[in-house]
Amino acid sequence: MPGKDVDLAVIGAGLSGCALVAALRTHGWAGTIQLLEAGRGPGGRCATRRRRDDPLWRLDHGSPTLSFQSEPQGQLRELIRSLEQRGVLRVDDEPVVGLDHHGAAVEPPDHPLLRGPRWRGIPTMATVAETLLADGSDGVDVRFGERIETLSREGGRWLLPGGVRAGMVVLSGTLLAHPRSLAMLGRSDVPLRDAVPEQDDPVLDQALAWIADLNASVRWNLMLECSAVDLDPLPRQIWLTSQAQQQFGVERVVLQVQQQDRLGLVIHGLDDGALITPETQPLLLKAQEQRLLAVLPELLAPWPALQRILSGARSLGVMRWGAAQPLDQGMPQALQWCRQAGVGFCGDWIAGPGFGMAEGALQSGLDLAELMASQ
Repeated sequence: MPGKDVDLAVIGAGLSGCALVAALRTHGWAGTIQLLEAGRGPGGRCATRRRRDDPLWRLDHGSPTLSFQSEPQGQLRELIRSLEQRGVLRVDDEPVVGLDHHGAAVEPPDHPLLRGPRWRGIPTMATVAETLLADGSDGVDVRFGERIETLSREGGRWLLPGGVRAGMVVLSGTLLAHPRSLAMLGRSDVPLRDAVPEQDDPVLDQALAWIADLNASVRWNLMLECSAVDLDPLPRQIWLTSQAQQQFGVERVVLQVQQQDRLGLVIHGLDDGALITPETQPLLLKAQEQRLLAVLPELLAPWPALQRILSGARSLGVMRWGAAQPLDQGMPQALQWCRQAGVGFCGDWIAGPGFGMAEGALQSGLDLAELMASQ
């Protein structure tokens, strides 16, 4: 197969990767882009589960909302307004309830994902990333189902699957740059460090040192198909208090009404620290499915109508989500773009508290685009 030369390769089509592509075009950056994504479509942790056997089923199985610490400002505010005006986003004001370690309904806990404004993708969360990608689609080639496990450089260009040679590369996740890749990918060294030896780019050295200090965070999200329930108001999210999370090993339960009198449930299970490798992951997925199914009736006890529908629920399996936990101070913006090596970083791990903060994902894509367009 003949090779293909592009100016930029973006690994990951989540919120930050798609926001980066759209923002580059807004800044007038006209280079060619190859976007590589392991999933079946754009979205990342804002992806939507669709089923080949059921075209009406659409379940947001990662993040159910775009969460912010405070009202967005500047370019981020303009982006949110544009998406609202186009009907892609609406304010999420559906009920959020809490659950304590006694299994009783309480006020929602004080959590970063609940403190500020929240928006919901219309009709699904994946629509947000799809729209951003369409905004920047000119000169962009997208390949889905492309899982990148190695990185290498030759003659100053990045070599990627399918014979792609890129002048620059952007990582919208940390797997290829974080030490956890050693176990997840069965590697002997961090792929990005393998590709760019120490001291070749002092800025990249600093960025990799910063990334190495991040704590890896994992969720095991169990997806269920249930019959509809007559419950008014129907909770949108059931958040466990910190003590309840420790007791049940669950962060929250998200409910999403489906067509044809059905209800989708997503149980965000917390990780127990078991080593995740290519060999252990299939067994861990099954074990987490059984564990979450067993604990769910107790979590729904305050809502008997919800508890009753579990007997006829159908499991759609478990999705593992992994990410690095952002540090309070965030990554210095000067480390987002390593000019000498041609490496950029964006993602929700760049800044902002908590796992899956959309504010950090979108803002990091906008910031990186500005750095790259000004070079």
